[in-house]
Amino acid sequence: MLKVEVDKKEITPVLSMVQSIVDKKTIMNIINNVLITAEDGNLSVEATDLEISYRTSIDADVKEPGAITVSAKKIYEIVRELQTDVVKIEEIDNNWLRIYVDDKAEYKIAGLPPDDFPKFRTFSQEGFISLDSGLIKELISKTIYSVSYDDRKYALSGILMEMEKRPEQKTCRIAMVSSDGHRLSLMEKEIELSDELSENIDDLNIIIPRKGAAEIKKFCDVSDKINLKVEENFLYCTAGNNQLTIRLIDGTFPDYKAIIPEEQNNVISFNRLEVLGAIRRISILSSDAAFRGVKMSIDGDVMELESLDKKLGQASETLTVSYRGEPMVVAFNAKYIEDTLKIMKSETAFFIIKDEDSPCIIKGSDDEGFLALVMPMSLDEE
Repeated sequence: MLKVEVDKKEITPVLSMVQSIVDKKTIMNIINNVLITAEDGNLSVEATDLEISYRTSIDADVKEPGAITVSAKKIYEIVRELQTDVVKIEEIDNNWLRIYVDDKAEYKIAGLPPDDFPKFRTFSQEGFISLDSGLIKELISKTIYSVSYDDRKYALSGILMEMEKRPEQKTCRIAMVSSDGHRLSLMEKEIELSDELSENIDDLNIIIPRKGAAEIKKFCDVSDKINLKVEENFLYCTAGNNQLTIRLIDGTFPDYKAIIPEEQNNVISFNRLEVLGAIRRISILSSDAAFRGVKMSIDGDVMELESLDKKLGQASETLTVSYRGEPMVVAFNAKYIEDTLKIMKSETAFFIIKDEDSPCIIKGSDDEGFLALVMPMSLDEE
């Protein structure tokens, strides 16, 4: 039966990683657990919610090989709080796991047989493409915030990932797009078309579920490179010793290019942090956290922001901007504007608005490749 000693600094981040993967709402107790396997000087940890599966391994002093599944939450909470550098784990009778620190501390967790744990989906090591982790993290960070939480909008419950080879320019366009029907975010980059990309990937169009994208983003913090491969409606990711399989969304993402206005006049240039701060302050007096209407009045270099919700109070602020178009009055959900400005890094940002009934495009001088779109609200609510 399993008996192993492992460095606490090595196992704690692994157990932390799986907390967001295990399905806490399921009635299947086995997938609330992690599968722990000790053999050949390694301790491997697996977790799954049946849609996303994760596996990694770390060095360990294996006294006796074996495997067991125990509550992911409980073993993490115990190990995290232990006052020791070495975590000692052993399986005892009836699928119980004992965690101990010599004769000073002892904890026992009820487990389940490892044979009942869902098998990790295997994949060949061929056909992967290697991409810069920083690139993938930026693509996800600037799109995941606008993914739909409405289960009825199945195709919008994930991030569209596109890759398009451009042999003439010797580049590859890689883009991620998300929308919840009220707003849209697009992040795209041009990367060098390497021999590996040319050989291992055709033009790609997949929808990664929101939870899967969040896990990929975590992968980006453990290695400089992330390796990706698509096969049979699954996305396989590896980074170092970490492996991730994600079932892709089987659907068709709407034609997002059709809703981005070609005519981009009426450009309002402003300090991003100043407008972000004003919107946050005005939103304090809103009675609805999700739908906080804000009226934006622009005349020359003056922009007035005013809350539409008057139930709890009234708020308005006047800011200096740069604008050369005709005076305009528009309204937007303040949360959508705030969410967008938060994930940008530019000091100077731009609202591009055709007219009062058209969506607002948001860009930034230092956010190359990023574009957000927010649909307007009706001023009749005022």
